[in-house]
Amino acid sequence: MIYAVAMSGGVDSSVAAYLLKEQGHQVIGFTMYHFDDTAEPFKRHSISRAIDDARTVCQKLEIEHFTIDLKAEFNHLIIKDFLTQYQNGYTPNPCTLCNPTIKWGLFPEKISQIIQEKYQDQPFLMATGHYARKIIIDGKSALIRPLDKKKDQTYMLWRLSQHQLAQTIFPLMDFTKEQIRILAQKAGVPVAEKKDSQDICFIDDDYTKFLLHFISSDTGDMIYHDGSKIGVHKGLIYYTIGQRKGLVPWSKPLYVLKIDAVKNQLVVTDDLSRLESKYFRINQVNLIRENILHHSDDLTVKIRYNSPEEEIAGLTYDNEGLCVELKRSVKSITPGQSAVFYRKDELVGGGIIQSID
Repeated sequence: MIYAVAMSGGVDSSVAAYLLKEQGHQVIGFTMYHFDDTAEPFKRHSISRAIDDARTVCQKLEIEHFTIDLKAEFNHLIIKDFLTQYQNGYTPNPCTLCNPTIKWGLFPEKISQIIQEKYQDQPFLMATGHYARKIIIDGKSALIRPLDKKKDQTYMLWRLSQHQLAQTIFPLMDFTKEQIRILAQKAGVPVAEKKDSQDICFIDDDYTKFLLHFISSDTGDMIYHDGSKIGVHKGLIYYTIGQRKGLVPWSKPLYVLKIDAVKNQLVVTDDLSRLESKYFRINQVNLIRENILHHSDDLTVKIRYNSPEEEIAGLTYDNEGLCVELKRSVKSITPGQSAVFYRKDELVGGGIIQSID
């Protein structure tokens, strides 16, 4: 059995490779080249450095390393969708789409081709440096929170399929980040002190600069919640639900209430209660082990990556998707973000927020 480690050049995937090598497995490192980091407006030199770091780690571990070019596929599947979502008034999280289509989709397909050609088509498992736990329940793969809850990355994995999980292991599931750093230092892993990556991999801090490189964003009416025009917005891509900065002067703080891409209008309010809701609708639902969510007992949901979990009062299916009722009102539920369900420590699945009712 070959263990194909998806190596990002960071400490986590590097230690994942180290642990598997120490256990006596045949380990090979693979790194994606998934966007052109030599060109504007992409994050400059980030992929090139990641490939160099991954290659250096593999040399230290005395394992082979391959780079797989997925720039065209990433542009077609992830970048185009990212731009389209913003044009339609949504605030997307591209990582949740990249995981099933690229990282667990085309990437392992390319890995399989290399293994077939160079290693007589030996069976392989894919290993990553994600902080997540996989166990088998009733014959199916289940995703469980890792030991280190502070580094829990299960939220980003809600779109994975049973087939993809069956081919995956998570070597870091029983470690804390602190333990991984110590392991890396003791093993002399070259990236032991490398900082963790933040936010979206292909963008520097300025999202709007990236978006404006590809799409135009026209000014339009800024509408108060009663329907009256109170100003002009500078382009819808500059705003997200709940945002306070960048709005017109007002007697009280204003907040973005709604982004209407069809009318090119930005709806704002000074009434914080209008930002609160118990109801939202999702589509593109994917469930890890179940065929349908039958009940909300012990079910919680996160409406964004860093949000607290919310208890669910009810679930209703209709022709437009799944309507979720929360037990309490929460602020700034944002269309385009992922709503991800948990039952205790198990990741149940998720969907994309479409509207707030």
